[in-house]
Amino acid sequence: MSFPSVPHVWLRRRALSGALLFACAALFTGAHAWAAEFMAGADISALAELEDHGAIYKDDGQPGDAIGMFRDHGVNWFRLRLFVNPAGNGVVVNDLNYTIALAQRVKASGAKLLLDFHYSDTWADPGHQTKPAAWTSLSFNSLVTQVHDYTRDVVSDMKDAGVLPDMVQIGNEIASGMLWNDGYPWTGGSNNAGFDNLATLLGAGISGAKDGAGPGQEPLIMIHHDRGDNWGATSYFFNKLEARNVDFDVIGYSYYPRYHYNPNTGAGGLADVAETFDNTALAYGKPVVLVETGFASRGPQFEPIDQFEYPVTPQGQADFLQALVDIVENVPNDLGQGVFWWYPEALPIGNVNGESVWEGGRLGLFDQNGNLLPAASVFEQFLPTGLPGDYNGNDVVDAADYSAWRDALEGGATELLNDPTPGTVDESDFLYWRDHFGETASSGSGSGSGVAVPEPAAAVLLVVGLMPFLRRRRGAGCRPS
Repeated sequence: MSFPSVPHVWLRRRALSGALLFACAALFTGAHAWAAEFMAGADISALAELEDHGAIYKDDGQPGDAIGMFRDHGVNWFRLRLFVNPAGNGVVVNDLNYTIALAQRVKASGAKLLLDFHYSDTWADPGHQTKPAAWTSLSFNSLVTQVHDYTRDVVSDMKDAGVLPDMVQIGNEIASGMLWNDGYPWTGGSNNAGFDNLATLLGAGISGAKDGAGPGQEPLIMIHHDRGDNWGATSYFFNKLEARNVDFDVIGYSYYPRYHYNPNTGAGGLADVAETFDNTALAYGKPVVLVETGFASRGPQFEPIDQFEYPVTPQGQADFLQALVDIVENVPNDLGQGVFWWYPEALPIGNVNGESVWEGGRLGLFDQNGNLLPAASVFEQFLPTGLPGDYNGNDVVDAADYSAWRDALEGGATELLNDPTPGTVDESDFLYWRDHFGETASSGSGSGSGVAVPEPAAAVLLVVGLMPFLRRRRGAGCRPS
Protein backbone atom coordinates (compact mmCIF):
# COMPACT_ATOMS: atom_id res chain seq x y z
CA MET A 1 0.00 0.00 0.00
CA SER A 2 1.36 3.42 -0.91
CA PHE A 3 0.58 6.61 0.93
CA PRO A 4 -0.13 10.03 -0.59
CA SER A 5 2.48 12.70 -0.19
CA VAL A 6 2.40 14.81 2.95
CA PRO A 7 1.21 18.41 2.48
CA HIS A 8 3.94 20.90 3.36
CA VAL A 9 1.41 23.18 5.04
CA TRP A 10 0.43 20.37 7.39
CA LEU A 11 4.03 19.69 8.27
CA ARG A 12 4.66 23.37 8.98
CA ARG A 13 1.64 23.37 11.27
CA ARG A 14 3.02 20.36 13.08
CA ALA A 15 6.41 21.99 13.42
CA LEU A 16 4.88 25.18 14.85
CA SER A 17 3.00 23.14 17.42
CA GLY A 18 6.10 21.21 18.41
CA ALA A 19 6.50 23.15 21.61
CA LEU A 20 3.14 21.84 22.75
CA LEU A 21 3.53 18.30 21.45
CA PHE A 22 3.73 15.79 24.28
CA ALA A 23 3.77 18.57 26.88
CA CYS A 24 3.16 16.89 30.19
CA ALA A 25 1.30 18.97 32.64
CA ALA A 26 4.04 20.46 34.75
CA LEU A 27 1.78 20.20 37.74
CA PHE A 28 2.23 16.43 37.62
CA THR A 29 5.51 15.39 39.10
CA GLY A 30 7.06 12.09 40.07
CA ALA A 31 4.82 9.04 39.84
CA HIS A 32 1.64 11.03 39.31
CA ALA A 33 2.59 11.80 35.70
CA TRP A 34 1.71 8.20 34.84
CA ALA A 35 -0.06 6.86 37.89
CA ALA A 36 -3.45 6.53 36.19
CA GLU A 37 -2.40 3.50 34.16
CA PHE A 38 -2.20 0.24 36.04
CA MET A 39 0.52 -1.90 34.50
CA ALA A 40 -1.24 -5.15 33.62
CA GLY A 41 1.87 -6.95 32.50
CA ALA A 42 3.25 -10.17 31.08
CA ASP A 43 6.84 -11.30 30.60
CA ILE A 44 6.71 -13.13 27.24
CA SER A 45 10.46 -13.40 26.64
CA ALA A 46 10.28 -17.01 25.39
CA LEU A 47 7.28 -16.53 23.11
CA ALA A 48 9.04 -16.44 19.73
CA GLU A 49 11.24 -19.41 20.61
CA LEU A 50 8.28 -21.52 21.73
CA GLU A 51 6.38 -20.57 18.59
CA ASP A 52 9.36 -21.71 16.51
CA HIS A 53 9.16 -25.08 18.28
CA GLY A 54 5.48 -25.61 17.59
CA ALA A 55 3.59 -23.79 20.35
CA ILE A 56 0.01 -22.99 19.31
CA TYR A 57 -1.99 -20.59 21.47
CA LYS A 58 -5.77 -20.57 21.64
CA ASP A 59 -8.47 -18.38 23.11
CA ASP A 60 -11.78 -20.22 23.54
CA GLY A 61 -10.48 -22.90 21.20
CA GLN A 62 -9.53 -20.48 18.43
CA PRO A 63 -5.79 -20.36 17.54
CA GLY A 64 -4.17 -16.98 17.13
CA ASP A 65 -1.41 -14.63 18.18
CA ALA A 66 -0.66 -14.81 21.90
CA ILE A 67 0.18 -11.10 22.11
CA GLY A 68 -3.18 -10.19 20.63
CA MET A 69 -4.91 -12.54 23.04
CA PHE A 70 -3.22 -10.96 26.02
CA ARG A 71 -4.05 -7.49 24.73
CA ASP A 72 -7.70 -8.47 24.29
CA HIS A 73 -7.73 -9.61 27.92
CA GLY A 74 -6.29 -6.37 29.31
CA VAL A 75 -2.49 -6.70 29.20
CA ASN A 76 -1.03 -3.29 28.43
CA TRP A 77 2.68 -3.85 29.20
CA PHE A 78 5.06 -6.60 28.11
CA ARG A 79 8.44 -7.38 29.65
CA LEU A 80 11.36 -8.81 27.69
CA ARG A 81 14.66 -10.02 29.13
CA LEU A 82 18.02 -9.45 27.47
CA PHE A 83 21.19 -11.53 27.76
CA VAL A 84 24.56 -10.29 26.50
CA ASN A 85 25.68 -13.36 24.53
CA PRO A 86 23.32 -16.26 25.29
CA ALA A 87 24.38 -19.81 24.53
CA GLY A 88 21.02 -20.75 23.01
CA ASN A 89 20.21 -23.70 25.26
CA GLY A 90 16.57 -24.04 26.23
CA VAL A 91 14.96 -20.61 26.12
CA VAL A 92 18.21 -18.77 26.87
CA VAL A 93 18.10 -17.17 23.42
CA ASN A 94 17.37 -13.55 24.23
CA ASP A 95 20.11 -11.67 22.41
CA LEU A 96 19.54 -8.19 21.03
CA ASN A 97 18.31 -9.26 17.58
CA TYR A 98 15.78 -11.68 19.08
CA THR A 99 14.63 -9.05 21.56
CA ILE A 100 14.19 -6.32 18.96
CA ALA A 101 12.11 -8.62 16.76
CA LEU A 102 9.81 -9.53 19.65
CA ALA A 103 9.68 -5.91 20.81
CA GLN A 104 8.46 -4.88 17.36
CA ARG A 105 5.47 -7.17 17.82
CA VAL A 106 4.84 -5.70 21.27
CA LYS A 107 4.94 -2.14 20.02
CA ALA A 108 2.78 -2.97 17.00
CA SER A 109 0.11 -4.18 19.43
CA GLY A 110 -0.02 -0.75 21.07
CA ALA A 111 1.38 -2.05 24.38
CA LYS A 112 4.29 -0.61 26.33
CA LEU A 113 7.66 -2.25 26.76
CA LEU A 114 9.77 -3.02 29.82
CA LEU A 115 13.31 -4.18 28.98
CA ASP A 116 15.03 -6.36 31.60
CA PHE A 117 18.84 -6.18 31.46
CA HIS A 118 20.35 -9.31 33.02
CA TYR A 119 23.99 -8.23 32.42
CA SER A 120 24.89 -11.87 31.95
CA ASP A 121 24.99 -14.50 29.22
CA THR A 122 22.39 -16.50 31.14
CA TRP A 123 19.87 -16.22 33.98
CA ALA A 124 20.66 -13.61 36.61
CA ASP A 125 18.90 -13.97 39.98
CA PRO A 126 19.85 -13.83 43.69
CA GLY A 127 21.85 -17.05 43.36
CA HIS A 128 23.43 -16.37 39.96
CA GLN A 129 24.89 -13.07 38.82
CA THR A 130 27.60 -14.32 36.49
CA LYS A 131 29.45 -11.80 34.36
CA PRO A 132 29.25 -12.14 30.59
CA ALA A 133 32.21 -14.23 29.44
CA ALA A 134 33.57 -11.35 27.39
CA TRP A 135 33.68 -9.09 30.46
CA THR A 136 35.42 -11.37 32.97
CA SER A 137 38.92 -9.94 32.61
CA LEU A 138 37.91 -6.28 32.91
CA SER A 139 39.12 -4.15 35.81
CA PHE A 140 36.39 -2.56 37.92
CA ASN A 141 36.75 0.81 36.21
CA SER A 142 36.65 -0.84 32.80
CA LEU A 143 33.61 -2.86 33.86
CA VAL A 144 31.80 0.33 34.85
CA THR A 145 32.54 1.81 31.43
CA GLN A 146 31.43 -1.41 29.74
CA VAL A 147 28.10 -1.43 31.59
CA HIS A 148 27.45 2.15 30.54
CA ASP A 149 28.43 1.67 26.91
CA TYR A 150 26.64 -1.66 26.49
CA THR A 151 23.43 -0.27 27.99
CA ARG A 152 23.68 2.90 25.89
CA ASP A 153 24.22 0.95 22.68
CA VAL A 154 21.35 -1.46 23.33
CA VAL A 155 18.88 1.32 24.02
CA SER A 156 20.14 3.31 21.05
CA ASP A 157 19.80 0.30 18.74
CA MET A 158 16.28 -0.34 19.98
CA LYS A 159 15.39 3.29 19.46
CA ASP A 160 16.70 3.13 15.89
CA ALA A 161 14.55 0.02 15.36
CA GLY A 162 11.45 1.87 16.54
CA VAL A 163 11.14 -0.04 19.82
CA LEU A 164 12.53 2.35 22.42
CA PRO A 165 11.68 0.80 25.82
CA ASP A 166 9.26 2.71 28.00
CA MET A 167 11.05 1.36 31.07
CA VAL A 168 14.26 -0.56 31.73
CA GLN A 169 15.44 -2.72 34.60
CA ILE A 170 19.07 -2.23 35.51
CA GLY A 171 19.74 -5.81 36.56
CA ASN A 172 17.42 -8.68 37.39
CA GLU A 173 16.59 -9.61 41.00
CA ILE A 174 19.69 -7.88 42.34
CA ALA A 175 19.15 -8.51 46.06
CA SER A 176 22.63 -10.05 46.02
CA GLY A 177 24.06 -7.55 43.60
CA MET A 178 25.12 -8.03 39.99
CA LEU A 179 28.19 -8.81 37.93
CA TRP A 180 29.87 -10.87 40.64
CA ASN A 181 32.20 -10.43 42.33
CA ASP A 182 32.61 -6.73 41.52
CA GLY A 183 28.98 -5.89 42.22
CA TYR A 184 28.49 -8.23 45.20
CA PRO A 185 27.22 -6.00 48.05
CA TRP A 186 27.60 -8.21 51.10
CA THR A 187 31.24 -7.50 51.92
CA GLY A 188 32.76 -5.96 55.03
CA GLY A 189 31.13 -5.53 58.40
CA SER A 190 28.88 -2.67 57.26
CA ASN A 191 28.60 -3.82 53.65
CA ASN A 192 29.36 -0.24 52.65
CA ALA A 193 32.22 -1.05 50.30
CA GLY A 194 30.12 -3.64 48.49
CA PHE A 195 27.16 -1.30 48.14
CA ASP A 196 29.47 1.46 46.91
CA ASN A 197 30.53 -0.78 44.04
CA LEU A 198 26.97 -1.89 43.32
CA ALA A 199 25.75 1.70 43.29
CA THR A 200 28.52 2.66 40.87
CA LEU A 201 27.56 -0.13 38.48
CA LEU A 202 23.88 0.74 38.73
CA GLY A 203 24.67 4.36 38.05
CA ALA A 204 26.61 3.36 34.94
CA GLY A 205 23.66 1.35 33.63
CA ILE A 206 21.18 4.11 34.42
CA SER A 207 23.20 6.81 32.70
CA GLY A 208 23.80 4.48 29.76
CA ALA A 209 20.06 3.89 29.31
CA LYS A 210 19.38 7.62 29.37
CA ASP A 211 22.24 8.41 27.00
CA GLY A 212 21.07 5.76 24.55
CA ALA A 213 17.53 7.14 24.49
CA GLY A 214 18.55 10.77 24.18
CA PRO A 215 17.27 13.91 25.94
CA GLY A 216 13.55 13.94 26.54
CA GLN A 217 13.12 10.27 25.61
CA GLU A 218 14.72 8.62 28.62
CA PRO A 219 12.95 5.45 29.77
CA LEU A 220 11.78 5.01 33.31
CA ILE A 221 14.33 3.16 35.46
CA MET A 222 13.38 0.20 37.65
CA ILE A 223 15.47 -1.49 40.34
CA HIS A 224 14.32 -5.07 40.95
CA HIS A 225 14.50 -7.01 44.23
CA ASP A 226 13.35 -10.61 44.53
CA ARG A 227 11.70 -10.55 47.98
CA GLY A 228 8.33 -8.88 47.60
CA ASP A 229 7.32 -10.57 50.85
CA ASN A 230 10.15 -9.38 53.10
CA TRP A 231 10.13 -5.76 54.20
CA GLY A 232 13.13 -6.16 56.51
CA ALA A 233 15.44 -7.40 53.75
CA THR A 234 14.16 -5.04 51.08
CA SER A 235 14.23 -1.93 53.24
CA TYR A 236 17.85 -2.59 54.19
CA PHE A 237 18.74 -2.92 50.51
CA PHE A 238 16.90 0.16 49.27
CA ASN A 239 18.09 2.27 52.20
CA LYS A 240 21.64 1.53 51.07
CA LEU A 241 20.83 2.62 47.51
CA GLU A 242 19.02 5.75 48.67
CA ALA A 243 22.01 6.71 50.81
CA ARG A 244 24.16 6.51 47.66
CA ASN A 245 21.77 8.63 45.59
CA VAL A 246 21.09 5.93 43.00
CA ASP A 247 18.76 7.72 40.57
CA PHE A 248 15.86 5.41 39.73
CA ASP A 249 12.11 5.81 39.29
CA VAL A 250 10.36 2.53 40.12
CA ILE A 251 10.82 -0.28 42.63
CA GLY A 252 10.11 -3.75 41.29
CA TYR A 253 9.60 -6.93 43.29
CA SER A 254 9.22 -10.65 42.62
CA TYR A 255 6.86 -12.89 44.56
CA TYR A 256 6.38 -16.63 44.05
CA PRO A 257 4.54 -18.60 46.77
CA ARG A 258 6.53 -21.69 45.80
CA TYR A 259 9.77 -20.03 46.88
CA HIS A 260 8.61 -17.48 49.44
CA TYR A 261 5.68 -18.97 51.35
CA ASN A 262 6.17 -21.22 54.37
CA PRO A 263 3.00 -23.28 54.93
CA ASN A 264 4.14 -24.25 58.42
CA THR A 265 4.48 -20.70 59.73
CA GLY A 266 2.50 -18.63 57.24
CA ALA A 267 5.53 -16.43 56.65
CA GLY A 268 5.87 -15.12 53.14
CA GLY A 269 2.12 -15.01 52.55
CA LEU A 270 0.03 -12.33 50.91
CA ALA A 271 -0.19 -10.32 54.13
CA ASP A 272 3.59 -9.96 54.04
CA VAL A 273 3.43 -8.90 50.40
CA ALA A 274 0.91 -6.20 51.30
CA GLU A 275 3.13 -5.02 54.16
CA THR A 276 6.19 -4.81 51.92
CA PHE A 277 4.38 -2.89 49.19
CA ASP A 278 2.67 -0.48 51.56
CA ASN A 279 5.85 0.24 53.49
CA THR A 280 7.87 0.65 50.28
CA ALA A 281 5.51 3.32 49.00
CA LEU A 282 5.48 5.17 52.32
CA ALA A 283 9.24 4.96 52.85
CA TYR A 284 10.47 5.92 49.37
CA GLY A 285 7.58 7.66 47.65
CA LYS A 286 8.24 5.75 44.44
CA PRO A 287 5.90 3.62 42.35
CA VAL A 288 6.09 -0.06 43.26
CA VAL A 289 5.40 -2.90 40.82
CA LEU A 290 5.15 -6.65 41.25
CA VAL A 291 7.24 -7.29 38.17
CA GLU A 292 7.41 -11.09 38.50
CA THR A 293 4.92 -13.54 39.86
CA GLY A 294 3.59 -16.98 39.03
CA PHE A 295 1.42 -19.75 40.43
CA ALA A 296 0.58 -23.17 39.06
CA SER A 297 -2.82 -24.09 37.65
CA ARG A 298 -2.18 -27.84 37.73
CA GLY A 299 0.16 -30.51 39.07
CA PRO A 300 -0.74 -30.62 42.78
CA GLN A 301 1.31 -33.81 43.00
CA PHE A 302 4.36 -31.53 42.87
CA GLU A 303 2.92 -28.97 45.28
CA PRO A 304 0.20 -30.27 47.60
CA ILE A 305 -3.09 -28.58 46.89
CA ASP A 306 -3.29 -27.28 50.46
CA GLN A 307 0.29 -26.04 50.60
CA PHE A 308 -0.50 -22.44 49.65
CA GLU A 309 -3.12 -19.83 50.43
CA TYR A 310 -4.87 -20.77 47.17
CA PRO A 311 -5.30 -24.24 45.68
CA VAL A 312 -3.22 -25.40 42.71
CA THR A 313 -6.14 -25.32 40.28
CA PRO A 314 -7.11 -23.06 37.36
CA GLN A 315 -9.51 -21.11 39.59
CA GLY A 316 -6.97 -20.99 42.41
CA GLN A 317 -4.46 -19.46 39.99
CA ALA A 318 -7.00 -16.81 38.95
CA ASP A 319 -7.93 -16.02 42.55
CA PHE A 320 -4.27 -15.71 43.46
CA LEU A 321 -3.67 -13.16 40.69
CA GLN A 322 -6.76 -11.18 41.64
CA ALA A 323 -5.57 -11.07 45.26
CA LEU A 324 -2.22 -9.65 44.12
CA VAL A 325 -3.94 -7.03 41.96
CA ASP A 326 -6.06 -6.01 44.96
CA ILE A 327 -2.96 -5.67 47.14
CA VAL A 328 -1.14 -3.51 44.62
CA GLU A 329 -4.16 -1.32 43.86
CA ASN A 330 -4.52 -0.60 47.59
CA VAL A 331 -0.96 0.61 48.09
CA PRO A 332 -0.98 4.09 49.69
CA ASN A 333 -0.85 7.27 47.63
CA ASP A 334 -1.74 5.46 44.40
CA LEU A 335 1.83 4.18 44.20
CA GLY A 336 0.89 0.56 43.55
CA GLN A 337 1.47 0.55 39.83
CA GLY A 338 1.16 -2.93 38.41
CA VAL A 339 1.50 -6.72 38.32
CA PHE A 340 3.43 -8.78 35.73
CA TRP A 341 2.95 -12.52 35.22
CA TRP A 342 6.20 -14.30 34.42
CA TYR A 343 6.34 -16.87 31.58
CA PRO A 344 2.61 -16.88 30.80
CA GLU A 345 3.37 -18.31 27.34
CA ALA A 346 4.82 -21.59 28.71
CA LEU A 347 3.35 -24.68 27.05
CA PRO A 348 4.30 -28.38 27.39
CA ILE A 349 5.64 -28.68 23.84
CA GLY A 350 8.53 -31.03 24.63
CA ASN A 351 12.14 -30.35 23.69
CA VAL A 352 13.30 -26.76 23.10
CA ASN A 353 16.97 -26.48 22.22
CA GLY A 354 17.80 -29.55 24.27
CA GLU A 355 15.64 -28.74 27.28
CA SER A 356 12.03 -29.28 28.29
CA VAL A 357 9.73 -26.38 29.07
CA TRP A 358 10.12 -25.43 32.73
CA GLU A 359 7.62 -27.29 34.95
CA GLY A 360 5.77 -28.41 31.83
CA GLY A 361 4.19 -24.97 31.63
CA ARG A 362 2.24 -25.45 34.89
CA LEU A 363 2.76 -21.83 35.89
CA GLY A 364 1.77 -20.40 32.51
CA LEU A 365 -1.60 -18.90 31.61
CA PHE A 366 -2.52 -21.61 29.11
CA ASP A 367 -3.64 -25.18 29.78
CA GLN A 368 -1.97 -28.32 28.44
CA ASN A 369 -3.79 -27.87 25.12
CA GLY A 370 -2.81 -24.25 24.65
CA ASN A 371 -6.12 -22.69 25.72
CA LEU A 372 -6.17 -19.56 27.84
CA LEU A 373 -6.87 -20.17 31.51
CA PRO A 374 -9.27 -18.16 33.71
CA ALA A 375 -6.39 -16.18 35.24
CA ALA A 376 -5.82 -14.54 31.85
CA SER A 377 -9.14 -12.73 32.30
CA VAL A 378 -8.15 -11.04 35.57
CA PHE A 379 -6.55 -8.14 33.73
CA GLU A 380 -9.76 -7.45 31.78
CA GLN A 381 -10.70 -5.01 34.51
CA PHE A 382 -8.05 -2.69 33.05
CA LEU A 383 -9.44 -2.70 29.52
CA PRO A 384 -10.72 0.71 28.44
CA THR A 385 -14.47 1.02 28.69
CA GLY A 386 -16.59 1.92 25.72
CA LEU A 387 -15.85 1.38 22.03
CA PRO A 388 -12.08 1.01 21.51
CA GLY A 389 -10.73 3.99 19.59
CA ASP A 390 -13.93 6.03 19.92
CA TYR A 391 -12.28 9.13 21.33
CA ASN A 392 -15.25 11.46 20.80
CA GLY A 393 -17.97 9.14 22.07
CA ASN A 394 -20.20 8.98 19.00
CA ASP A 395 -20.22 5.15 18.83
CA VAL A 396 -18.15 4.94 15.65
CA VAL A 397 -14.39 4.90 15.13
CA ASP A 398 -13.66 7.28 12.28
CA ALA A 399 -11.54 10.25 11.22
CA ALA A 400 -13.12 12.46 13.88
CA ASP A 401 -11.51 10.29 16.55
CA TYR A 402 -8.12 10.89 14.98
CA SER A 403 -8.79 14.62 15.35
CA ALA A 404 -9.73 14.12 18.99
CA TRP A 405 -6.47 12.22 19.58
CA ARG A 406 -4.40 14.84 17.76
CA ASP A 407 -5.97 17.71 19.70
CA ALA A 408 -5.39 15.93 23.01
CA LEU A 409 -1.80 15.21 22.02
CA GLU A 410 -1.01 18.78 21.03
CA GLY A 411 -2.85 20.21 24.01
CA GLY A 412 -0.84 18.24 26.53
CA ALA A 413 -3.79 16.18 27.77
CA THR A 414 -3.13 13.03 29.75
CA GLU A 415 -6.33 11.15 28.98
CA LEU A 416 -8.84 10.53 26.19
CA LEU A 417 -12.35 9.17 26.27
CA ASN A 418 -12.05 5.37 26.03
CA ASP A 419 -8.28 5.78 26.43
CA PRO A 420 -6.44 2.43 26.26
CA THR A 421 -3.51 3.89 28.22
CA PRO A 422 -4.91 6.26 30.87
CA GLY A 423 -2.36 8.75 32.07
CA THR A 424 -0.70 9.28 28.69
CA VAL A 425 -1.71 10.45 25.24
CA ASP A 426 0.83 9.19 22.75
CA GLU A 427 1.47 7.08 19.67
CA SER A 428 -0.02 3.96 21.25
CA ASP A 429 -3.42 5.70 21.29
CA PHE A 430 -3.05 6.39 17.58
CA LEU A 431 -2.22 2.74 16.91
CA TYR A 432 -5.25 1.69 18.95
CA TRP A 433 -7.49 3.98 16.86
CA ARG A 434 -5.96 2.71 13.65
CA ASP A 435 -6.52 -0.93 14.59
CA HIS A 436 -10.22 -0.33 15.37
CA PHE A 437 -11.00 2.09 12.53
CA GLY A 438 -14.46 1.51 11.07
CA GLU A 439 -15.92 -0.31 14.07
CA THR A 440 -19.20 0.79 15.57
CA ALA A 441 -20.88 0.16 18.89
CA SER A 442 -23.31 -2.22 17.21
CA SER A 443 -20.69 -4.19 15.26
CA GLY A 444 -18.50 -5.17 18.20
CA SER A 445 -14.74 -4.90 18.41
CA GLY A 446 -11.56 -6.71 19.30
CA SER A 447 -9.31 -9.04 17.38
CA GLY A 448 -11.38 -12.04 18.37
CA SER A 449 -14.76 -10.65 17.31
CA GLY A 450 -14.62 -11.70 13.69
CA VAL A 451 -15.93 -8.26 12.62
CA ALA A 452 -14.61 -7.10 9.26
CA VAL A 453 -12.95 -3.72 9.72
CA PRO A 454 -12.89 -1.53 6.59
CA GLU A 455 -9.63 0.13 5.62
CA PRO A 456 -9.43 3.84 6.39
CA ALA A 457 -10.01 6.16 3.46
CA ALA A 458 -6.99 7.59 1.70
CA ALA A 459 -7.27 10.91 3.50
CA VAL A 460 -7.12 9.13 6.85
CA LEU A 461 -4.33 6.81 5.79
CA LEU A 462 -2.27 9.92 5.21
CA VAL A 463 -1.78 9.97 8.96
CA VAL A 464 -0.20 6.53 8.91
CA GLY A 465 2.45 7.81 6.56
CA LEU A 466 3.34 10.41 9.16
CA MET A 467 4.16 7.88 11.87
CA PRO A 468 7.95 8.23 11.49
CA PHE A 469 7.48 11.95 12.08
CA LEU A 470 5.31 11.29 15.10
CA ARG A 471 7.93 8.97 16.55
CA ARG A 472 10.50 11.74 16.29
CA ARG A 473 8.16 14.10 18.13
CA ARG A 474 7.21 11.79 20.97
CA GLY A 475 10.49 12.39 22.81
CA ALA A 476 9.26 15.60 24.41
CA GLY A 477 7.13 13.72 26.92
CA CYS A 478 7.73 14.10 30.63
CA ARG A 479 9.00 11.35 32.88
CA PRO A 480 8.99 11.05 36.63
CA SER A 481 12.09 12.43 38.27
